[in-house]
Amino acid sequence: MNTAAISPLRQNALSLLEILPEDQLAAVIGFMERIKGKARSRSEEEDMRERRAAFERLERMVRPIPDLDEKKELAAWREEKFGHARLD
Repeated sequence: MNTAAISPLRQNALSLLEILPEDQLAAVIGFMERIKGKARSRSEEEDMRERRAAFERLERMVRPIPDLDEKKELAAWREEKFGHARLD
């Protein structure tokens, strides 16, 4: 590893890791993996926020249809899709 390209903070972290005993090193690695997982879940949270915003935009587009008989429409769709099979 070329230490000249590494920031002083990373150099300090690496030097601390080098002197840790194996059992403590395993704990540090576990901690680092949890932090990495949290970073991943932040991006998942951002994705969920974007999805929710998109869904809310779609919800705002919903408008009532006057004179719509939902039961009649459903029955007609079932008849078209399944024929005379009684699903009620």
